[in-house]
Amino acid sequence: MMKKLKSRLLKARSFLSVKTYKHPMIFIISMMVLLNIFILCIAAFIALAIDDSFTGFVDAFANGSLKWMLTPNAILQITNPDLLILAVVVLIIGMILFTGTIIALTTNTIKEYFQKKKSGSGKIYLDNHIVILNWNNKVPELVADLLHVEDKQMQVVILSDVEKEFAEKQILNALHKAKHDDNELSNINVLVKNGSPLLYRDLDEISIENANSILIMNKDMHQDVIKNMSKSDLNVIKIILGMGQITFCYDPPIVAEIKRIETKQKILTMAEVVQTLHEHKIMPICFDRRLGQIIAQTIINPKMEDVYLSLFSFDDSEIYMLKDSNFEDCLNHSSHAIPVTQFGKDLFVLSLNDKTAQIQSENTPKEIELKLSRSVKPSNLDVYIVGENNKLSFVMESFKEYESLYTSEFKAEFIQTDQIPEVVERLNNSEKPATIVLLSDEHQEIESLDANVIENLIYLQGNIKKQNINIIVELLDPQNDHIIKDFDIENTIISNKIISLLLSKLALYKETAPFYENLLTIRSDTTGKDDQNIFITSIGDYVKSSLPLSFRTMKDLVASFYVSSKKTYVPIGYIREDQLVIFEGNMTVPVEVTLQPEDQLVLFKI
Repeated sequence: MMKKLKSRLLKARSFLSVKTYKHPMIFIISMMVLLNIFILCIAAFIALAIDDSFTGFVDAFANGSLKWMLTPNAILQITNPDLLILAVVVLIIGMILFTGTIIALTTNTIKEYFQKKKSGSGKIYLDNHIVILNWNNKVPELVADLLHVEDKQMQVVILSDVEKEFAEKQILNALHKAKHDDNELSNINVLVKNGSPLLYRDLDEISIENANSILIMNKDMHQDVIKNMSKSDLNVIKIILGMGQITFCYDPPIVAEIKRIETKQKILTMAEVVQTLHEHKIMPICFDRRLGQIIAQTIINPKMEDVYLSLFSFDDSEIYMLKDSNFEDCLNHSSHAIPVTQFGKDLFVLSLNDKTAQIQSENTPKEIELKLSRSVKPSNLDVYIVGENNKLSFVMESFKEYESLYTSEFKAEFIQTDQIPEVVERLNNSEKPATIVLLSDEHQEIESLDANVIENLIYLQGNIKKQNINIIVELLDPQNDHIIKDFDIENTIISNKIISLLLSKLALYKETAPFYENLLTIRSDTTGKDDQNIFITSIGDYVKSSLPLSFRTMKDLVASFYVSSKKTYVPIGYIREDQLVIFEGNMTVPVEVTLQPEDQLVLFKI
């Protein structure tokens, strides 16, 4: 008998322990309510014993102990001294056990609520927002660039294992560095939530089913889990598979940042064979490949990076799509857009925003017949690359493609860090110009990013004696840009800045993805030529007509070069005194545009 009783007591204790752990607040409130009822019952029995005015237990409980606790003023009407003492005791116990407990629990609940919101916990009810999954040092720049989107109230949610306070500080720093004013900052709401993109519950808490764009950032973990797959790419694949279980309202593009080019094909194959992913627009982007190509083109022409930054950001003119249009229609009727690429029945154009791209005008441009060189002069360079990362192979690949297409000779040589003194001595003893490229080590800890670049730059600046040696620097951390501004370098390529800009483009304007895919690739088409490419050339070398050239409007300039080049090149801007000017605004307004012999023309090859 005792064993059964002991067993039941142990089971009861276990049950209470589990319930207390799972729902401590409910347990405490229940216990306090039961304790107060027990005390009120005892008080009712005592009141019934010392005062004959109560007709029974129920009367003593309802009009006695319970009434004293809930309405303290009722004790003022008691004339029986013993009953008055009992009522005061009940009132004090009630204030301590019941009212005090409720106040403490309420205070604790409010405190937990604020802590929960501060830490980013709890469900966030949003609609038509941008979701960023995972965190890396590209995210702050990405968020800052979204502020350039005009007439849009942006809602951005970041779900990652990063600390909320740290992430918010990094984002604020990027926003302030971009010099956004208070009015611009009011156009964006950024919410950072701590959680795992691999857990459906955490995804549900950021209302992911209502998102209009999803960006999966790479966690930059370079360890290989299997051949040709890094740990961070595996994480991206798992997140994409998790997207298949979600029913989206707005068919958002899922842009995935990957490290290995082999992972791209894996994801595309997965999107075809996994049934739940068939309806989703998945865009895996190997940004290391893109950056390798941009670095190669920037080596060929140092101002190329400025052109790309202008095209990718929302600060100047960008690429938008015009439905059911062509080159001639755009040149003759679109006052705020420049045609750059035909895409089936649609047209990619350069314009300030998607609204200005649609503006029509009847001011037909007046074409001037120009005498132009048959082709843009290719570049011949000696290039020395210091530092090794995942972009190096893509840089070299782009050089080979460029040499094949334009019969341009490159002496691109990779050198180890310990070979730098030998190369510097060789360059100091040579009269031939050269370019040195410093690539950043991407395997460093976040706080140590770009350390190898800074060290090598200090040595080179202190030992190179020739003026015809250009130095191009790649930085991974945009915060380090201002640190090396005073060095005598030709270019600083801020890799993560370029990636974040391109990510924002693909997220908000998914229809432009084919344009950027082709733009950033130096390769042969079926004719053996490189279509959809950007060139920067000297006006004096390219134009055989008498200089300077004057045009009535910017659209006249664009149309004249387009027709005179036999519809091969479209000018999108020019460089004067080292300053890039991209054509924008109403280009049919009569404002004389003059090109000088020393200017450089930015041409888009069709």
